[in-house]
Amino acid sequence: QHGGSVTLRGSRRHGCCGGTAFVPVAEAGSPPDTAGYRAIDVDGIELFLQKDVEIGSEPLVIGLDKLWRLKRLRVEGTAIWM
Repeated sequence: QHGGSVTLRGSRRHGCCGGTAFVPVAEAGSPPDTAGYRAIDVDGIELFLQKDVEIGSEPLVIGLDKLWRLKRLRVEGTAIWM
C-alpha cells in the first residue's frame, strides 16, 4: 500500500555473555505516544523516528518480508545508537 505511517525505534538486545546490541525495529502505524518521536515525511509516508536514536550515514531501507499470509517490516543498511 502507499502512504500511511511507520514507526522506527531502537530495541536493546542482550546477549548470553553480557554483550548488548541495538537493533532497529520498524512497525506499521504510528506510536501510541508521539512525544518521544520526531515525524519525518518520506515519499508520502510519515516516519516516526525515536528521538534518542541516531542513524548512521548509510541509506536506511525499510522493506516488507512476506511468507504466505505473514508480513513483517525489516530494516536494512544502517547502524543505530541510543
